[in-house]
Amino acid sequence: MTPNAPSQFRGRRACIATKHGKEAALSSVLQDSLGLTIVPAPAGFDSDRFGTFSGTVPRKGSALDAARAKARLAMDLGADDIVIASEGSFAPHPDAPMVTLGVELVLLLDVRSGVEVMGWNRTLQTNHASFEFETAAQAISLAQRVGFPSHGVLLTVGERPLRVYEHASRVIELQNQAVECLAFAETARARCRVASDMRAHRNPTRMAAIALAGKDLAKRALTPCPQCDAPGFGIDRHLQGLPCRDCGAPTSMTRVEVHACSRCQFEEERPRADGMAAADPGNCPECNP
Repeated sequence: MTPNAPSQFRGRRACIATKHGKEAALSSVLQDSLGLTIVPAPAGFDSDRFGTFSGTVPRKGSALDAARAKARLAMDLGADDIVIASEGSFAPHPDAPMVTLGVELVLLLDVRSGVEVMGWNRTLQTNHASFEFETAAQAISLAQRVGFPSHGVLLTVGERPLRVYEHASRVIELQNQAVECLAFAETARARCRVASDMRAHRNPTRMAAIALAGKDLAKRALTPCPQCDAPGFGIDRHLQGLPCRDCGAPTSMTRVEVHACSRCQFEEERPRADGMAAADPGNCPECNP
């Protein structure tokens, strides 16, 4: 337990609301940085009701909506001190649509005070991918492209999956699943897909990103708001407009970071953390149209 942890966290019980092993990524940093005592999720906790990566249960709302819903469910089931909930999203990068951006959110909810603290990790280091396949051999080859067997994969039939095959950990198991998947797809007149399994306990790459989001959460939890002293002050968004080094025109690059408090809504603009004050002309719409 760290002696520097703020009094509102030190020695308190934190439930990690997960059914997919995320405590493996989060427990150490929460214990070491915040002095929390980690306890299991309440009996009956099932986060899959708020969305599944296979698509069998579509997620409603944003990642933050889903994380809050998980935290509320844990509270309804008996968690009464601090709840930690996590949610991940994977989508084309807004500036490079051919590249997938992974975003991990870890939410700390103080049940007593209602204070929320959020930690984030945004990364291009993800194996998120999905491919159609027509033979078992092709399914195995595509699965290996996304890291199988060290990373799990899902086989699905149909766009809104009619059936999902999961839990294969060896090539022979995946081959048998692929054969069964193709047979069912033929009778259902649907196509088969192999996709990376993005559930945390089946995806070491994603688990590493969740750990980094947990570190960001701990850092924010130890950073009080300059105005109301609530924990969690940190980067909320970036404002574009970094001026071109040659002509001074605004670019799409980040100009300032906006730090904010979720309790009192106080905001403060701060320079980029890397100290960059001007953009390369190659990023300027005037110099390089």
